[in-house]
Amino acid sequence: MNWAGVFAVMRKDLATVLRNNGVRIPLLAAPIMILVVLPILLVSGGDALVTSTPVPIEQLGGDAFENAFGGLDPQSAQDATGVATTAGGWAVFVLEVFIAPLYLLVPLIVATVIAADSFAGERERGTLEALLHTPTTDEELLTAKFLASWLPATVVAIGGFAVYCVVANAVAWPTLGRIFFPNTTWLVLAFWVAPGLAALALAVMTVVSSRVSSLQSAHQVGSLLVLPIVLLLIAQVSGGVLLDTQLAIGMGAVVWLLGLVVLRGAGRRLRRETLAARL
Repeated sequence: MNWAGVFAVMRKDLATVLRNNGVRIPLLAAPIMILVVLPILLVSGGDALVTSTPVPIEQLGGDAFENAFGGLDPQSAQDATGVATTAGGWAVFVLEVFIAPLYLLVPLIVATVIAADSFAGERERGTLEALLHTPTTDEELLTAKFLASWLPATVVAIGGFAVYCVVANAVAWPTLGRIFFPNTTWLVLAFWVAPGLAALALAVMTVVSSRVSSLQSAHQVGSLLVLPIVLLLIAQVSGGVLLDTQLAIGMGAVVWLLGLVVLRGAGRRLRRETLAARL
């Protein structure tokens, strides 16, 4: 494989992403809103609610609230399921349990936005024909497109996780008085599930963006990829699913497998002749 050609295509794609506000802004806005703004608002609002009107655990989430702490470490579980719904318990619930599915949206959004631009964006900008005439094979072109989307998505996901560790411990410190985050489940999510989810999303979007005629159409199809995460969030809050370490490991294995299968299928179908016919 001609890695010099692969890296050249990657550099071009990454430079395009950094110049495009329509791509660059979602890369920054989504992690900041999910991993910084939302935790601060939820924990602060919960602290005010609990301080003013303490209520039983059952009234702040039913079975979901009570069952969710089975996957926490003993000290966090004790903090979260105290005699009453304490501010510390609410902070642990929000930061370790509720935000977990939302965190998975970060690599998904980043990978989807960049991958949608991979071929559909090239077609809209009129640069796809020049790309198809570069001295790279179909395999090298697909590899370059994959890495140009996967690496930024993984870096943003892991970087966002590092930032979230600081935010979570900072906002919970006034009530817990100790560093409690991250736990094992979150480590699995950040270093196993998130990269796999990014790989699956961009594999799907590479196929989609090579077939649709506009970037808007690619984004519309890509928005459907967030539905499984939304369903996971609903299932966890309703008490139907506990996103613990074992489930996170299994989820990561599934998304990696699906991503490799889709990418392998894309490699067999993605040919210059097919792309040129859609110009």
